[in-house]
Amino acid sequence: MNRKIIGDTSVWIEYFKNNPVVTDFMEKNLLEDNIYIIGIIVSELIQGIKNEEERSIIRSNLDAVSYIEMKYEDWISVGDLSSDLRKKGVTLPLTDIAIASVAKKNNFQLATFDRHFKLIPNLTVYEFSKN
Repeated sequence: MNRKIIGDTSVWIEYFKNNPVVTDFMEKNLLEDNIYIIGIIVSELIQGIKNEEERSIIRSNLDAVSYIEMKYEDWISVGDLSSDLRKKGVTLPLTDIAIASVAKKNNFQLATFDRHFKLIPNLTVYEFSKN
């Protein structure tokens, strides 16, 4: 069984920049239908678009990826996870907590360049190295 993966925003950015390490990883997993995306990642990517050509490329790629809808209960879990982390002295962006929460709920791996995801208990992280 293939591992299902959420590629966070940092991974998608490198994918669109044609970083060969990320492109190889993503292409392999996209072909196997292992990559999923959530709304917050879509919004983060779209907010960084510089022109219509870039928008077209990003939209056509993202529209082909399996999408996970977040429900009311998912947002409660995001708040709970954020609260639990803050009680331990860990404050992370709410967007990243939402991404991690969905990955944990669905038992997905989270592919990322951001090391702070390792601070989230019981989250399986595939961390790319920033070279």
